[in-house]
Amino acid sequence: MKTPPTYDLDKIKELLKAEETRFITRPSRYEAVKLGYADDDAMVDRVLMLQANEFYKTMEAETMPGLWQDVYRSDDLTITLYIKLQISFNGKGVIISFKEK
Repeated sequence: MKTPPTYDLDKIKELLKAEETRFITRPSRYEAVKLGYADDDAMVDRVLMLQANEFYKTMEAETMPGLWQDVYRSDDLTITLYIKLQISFNGKGVIISFKEK
């Protein structure tokens, strides 16, 4: 049986819409630019397109035990994106990873 997401996808999307309630990691930003996403807003716009059925797995954060991350796999034109999201301890929506699978 597949484990459900830790976080409500719509809640994460809502948090990512506003700059004051989002955080995008440097590595995810770097990978996104390599894939042609020009800036944070382009990344967020792509996350806003995620659908619940693209959920892949939930996993515990490697560097912060007790904090969980939801992974989505989503087709984007010719590639499959691997997008890892979470809600941080301070209540921000976080893009942890944004790369080609």
